[in-house]
Amino acid sequence: MNVEQLGAAFERYLAGTASAEEREWIGKWLQERPEDHHALEPRHRRAVQAALWQSVSRKADLPLRHAGNSRKWLAYAAAVALLLACGTWMLLSRQAPPAAFVQTIITQPGSPKTVYLPDSSVAHLFPGATLTIPDNYNATDRRIALSGRGFFEVKENPSRPFFVRAGKLTTQVLGTSFEVKSTDSGSASVIVRTGKVGVAFDGKHLANLTPGKRLRYNTQQRDFAVDTVDAALLCEWWDRGMVFNQAPLAEVVQSISDWYNVPVEIRNARWQQETVTIRIRRQTCTEAIALLSETLGFRYKNENDRIIIY
Repeated sequence: MNVEQLGAAFERYLAGTASAEEREWIGKWLQERPEDHHALEPRHRRAVQAALWQSVSRKADLPLRHAGNSRKWLAYAAAVALLLACGTWMLLSRQAPPAAFVQTIITQPGSPKTVYLPDSSVAHLFPGATLTIPDNYNATDRRIALSGRGFFEVKENPSRPFFVRAGKLTTQVLGTSFEVKSTDSGSASVIVRTGKVGVAFDGKHLANLTPGKRLRYNTQQRDFAVDTVDAALLCEWWDRGMVFNQAPLAEVVQSISDWYNVPVEIRNARWQQETVTIRIRRQTCTEAIALLSETLGFRYKNENDRIIIY
């Protein structure tokens, strides 16, 4: 079929006199990609329309006109566009591949959340954490991304290793339970409760961790340290309360602020790096701050719906 015959068919389609076969064929072409018969998304259809319109005016040496043009000219333009369509669609498909679907789970301050992953692994998310799960999770491996703090109970599957990426820190396991934590201050940590994990930063292997081991990485100084901790206590904040072992007060205060959804500010620089060992369980936010105050000796006050430590 040449351009004139195609133009005649489109003219009949626009006039409402096309045969049932012509209406079906043209209607299908307007809604689908000929090469794979999948409906175009609106943004892709608009891109195709713009590209075809430019091609028609350039190839046919026709001026661009307003919507009131003759039906015959529109039919001719549609016929030329049809001949150019396949090449244009192929070009667009190469330039704009469909974006991969990801599921993002955000926990609000004051609201811890338990997430069941597609492979039956479990993620316990600390308030304020964000977990990203790609659509190809568990296809060949299991990769997720975490911002904030999360404890993971991973279902064993040696053929599909489990990866957690927190910034440039990546933790790989086969089947275990462990915690990953990243902070805005430029530090990250991994604690293993059961099993064994490997930890890498920016693609460089740092260490393999066994139960009771914690790796802490300082992204500003680009160094790390491994120590021994009571993982059962530190990792079960989602069930038995928060436990801090010689943790900087600033870190403890941030965790309390996220957990209770109450802003807490340290205004005296003296207390920023003061360390404390403490367990917070079932206390209110005010009771938790009072317990810290009794332990360290700082003073605090309530001011404009926030707690000020000074």
